[in-house]
Amino acid sequence: MAIQTELDITSWLDLFQQRLTDLFGSRLCFFGIQGSYGRGEPTRDSDIDVVVIVDGMDHHDLLAYRNMIDKMDHSDKICGFVCGTAELCAWEKSDLLQLVLDTRAIMGSLDSLGLSFTREDVHRAVHTGACTVYHASSHNLLHARNREALVGLYKAARFTVRMKYYYDTGDYIASFRELADVVSGEDRDVLAMASSMAIGLQDYDLDEYSLRLVDWAAGVLREIGQERP
Repeated sequence: MAIQTELDITSWLDLFQQRLTDLFGSRLCFFGIQGSYGRGEPTRDSDIDVVVIVDGMDHHDLLAYRNMIDKMDHSDKICGFVCGTAELCAWEKSDLLQLVLDTRAIMGSLDSLGLSFTREDVHRAVHTGACTVYHASSHNLLHARNREALVGLYKAARFTVRMKYYYDTGDYIASFRELADVVSGEDRDVLAMASSMAIGLQDYDLDEYSLRLVDWAAGVLREIGQERP
């Protein structure tokens, strides 16, 4: 197990890139960072969301990568997206769109892989996100009744708020803090509640906040469902 130290993300990413290069050589097509570190909004509990794309990745590569990250400092925080180039290019576009927009490149470029997106892909991303939040929120309200799960659902809803703003305006805002300054109404409320709940500042009623999230997702579904690019 690697020794844990205070995280200097710049130095950590430099070392991680060197380890990736040593492991995959010229097959390493892309390396980037997404999530809170990519947006410049990390907290002490933030995961390190790396994006690693390797040409011809197979199960031997996956196991070798796992062995590599186990030897890194802060290995318990490493997560993200690891994929082969062929698989990435065949990925569901509406899902891939979020990855491409949210990832800050450190080595290589995702554009070089010939990825392209349409307004319909953005529409599908918003629609799918709202469907997922609606179903998961109602399921948690009715069955699991788990407060921790609700915090995670509000966190997930932020990504649909961001994609919805992108669909409406064509302006992609990576930072949720900056996004909160430009959205309004229930979209802004979702961002505010997600932020306060995540750091434990919000004393909330499970039923009330679950129903508010269900109502928000339902509203997005009705709105986006009327629009077909």
